[in-house]
Amino acid sequence: MSQNQPVRPEPAPVTSTMQVIPYSLATVLEYGRRVHAASTVTTYRGMSSEQYTFAALGSRAAALAHALAGLGVKTGHRVATMMPNTAEHLEVLFGAGSMGAVFQPLNPYLMGDQIVHVVNHADDRVIVLDPEYADVLLPLLPQCPGVGTLLVTGDDDDVRAVASAVPDGTEVLGYEACLDSRPTRYPWPELPETAPVALCYSTGTSGAPKGVVYSHRSVWTHAMAIRSVDSLAVRNGERFLCVVPVFHVLSWGVPVAAMMAGTRLVLPGGDSSPGHLAYVIEDALPLRAHGAPTVWNQLLAHFEHNPPAKMSLREIISGGSTVPPALINAWEERFGVDITHVWGMTETGPIGTVARPPAGVGGAARQTYRESQGRFPVGMQFRVVDEDGVPLTANDRSSGEIQVRGNSVTGAYFHSPSEDGDGATTRFRGEPVEDATDRFTSDGWLRTGDVGTITRDGFLTVHDRQTDIIRSGGEWIYSAMLENLVMASPVVAEAAVIGMPDPDWGERPLAVVVVVPGTPRDRTTAGEIAAEVATRAPRWMVPEYWTFVDSLDHTSVGKFDKKDMRVRLHLGEYHVIRLPR
Repeated sequence: MSQNQPVRPEPAPVTSTMQVIPYSLATVLEYGRRVHAASTVTTYRGMSSEQYTFAALGSRAAALAHALAGLGVKTGHRVATMMPNTAEHLEVLFGAGSMGAVFQPLNPYLMGDQIVHVVNHADDRVIVLDPEYADVLLPLLPQCPGVGTLLVTGDDDDVRAVASAVPDGTEVLGYEACLDSRPTRYPWPELPETAPVALCYSTGTSGAPKGVVYSHRSVWTHAMAIRSVDSLAVRNGERFLCVVPVFHVLSWGVPVAAMMAGTRLVLPGGDSSPGHLAYVIEDALPLRAHGAPTVWNQLLAHFEHNPPAKMSLREIISGGSTVPPALINAWEERFGVDITHVWGMTETGPIGTVARPPAGVGGAARQTYRESQGRFPVGMQFRVVDEDGVPLTANDRSSGEIQVRGNSVTGAYFHSPSEDGDGATTRFRGEPVEDATDRFTSDGWLRTGDVGTITRDGFLTVHDRQTDIIRSGGEWIYSAMLENLVMASPVVAEAAVIGMPDPDWGERPLAVVVVVPGTPRDRTTAGEIAAEVATRAPRWMVPEYWTFVDSLDHTSVGKFDKKDMRVRLHLGEYHVIRLPR
């Protein structure tokens, strides 16, 4: 610098001039009831339906908030539900969450001891109960001494029936009676956007159910993400059939996104049977729907014998377990409906990846993208690591554990004070309750437990759960891959693959198969299916062990219950056919 050049001071720093308004569920609710006032939520109960506008839902959610406040519910208190997919369930979600309480949906399909653990672990004091699940919850209440109040939906007879069966000291109130004459506006508190808004429990880990606490910020950003066309494309004016229950991670966030967008919601109540869903689709004419692969497999079989007069659906969003390519192809070929594969978990808020092929891709490449779990969004960082935790180069050959982090990914599991000292949830099934800190790395990544690959352009393919990989003679066999190949057979309705002890190889795959009606359940059928699999997989991977069953065991979230299958195998309940190698 020249000696004559003047010395200029450093430029002053610049700060953003943008306002910072905390994200909140109350903002979503108030926006939806005002801007999308005429959009509707339609609830089906059997063959009848009931419709509310977003404006009415907002008014009822505010009235519920007043009722909950009158019961002593304060900021941070949990408000639990045991309800199917109904408008009332959404009222509790928005009403409790917006007032600063924590919405806590209970899964009625869990085992009784799991439900008891969740209620006590979350310290639920108020539970909103649909009479449909009274037989599930009421016998468990004596083991849940913290529950003081039940709000019961339905008519007066339903309320009286519940009141006659609850333990002494538990107050039973009618849901509708509590809303009557309440104000339809509520002074929603201004909360930090990091404040808790919902608490959902995962049973995807070993041991006791684990709690994941969502913040207003995470719910908001997740809902905005799934509104995009590269994600679930939750958009204004369309009808969306929510088959995924609200107690499965807030129905994958769709109700919140719908309130933002003005999407008309169709709720099937507590019946997801093929006949009922076929009726709802014919009556409500939704364009989009979501649900586990099992739901769409069963509905497809129903339509084989009961063809729909008209198919309104254009897209099905499916995840929770791997969607078989045969199912994707069948819906497209028979009805022109796209099945879009998604991946996620309770711990990821839940939607992580969405399988929308890149623009301009066609043919076999497009099919490969569709069969993957999909592309990661910008807000979720991802990596594949080997058995030593060393990150691998992203390509379609480097397989390892999938790890993620981001704004909608939990950094820990909820630690309840009831786990400490003499608390009610210190043990579960005789074992100490732990917070599974080993699911999180020291540098802040969630260990998903899924094994797979990620391509250079960010598409995930999950090969298996770490616990489901079959280790045969030093080689890894991915059970999910074999399941897809077995289910590609036209005689197979559904199939799962688990490991079977083998004296020569340590472990070999056992195919547990449900065949279509009229197919012999014998050695010949097993051999024919095995031969089909052998045309698409190396011979050493093809199962030589086969068993045929009437139905497959599923978990409460629609995944194959392989733990139960292994128990049944160990107890000798399967008639196993062994084919020659």
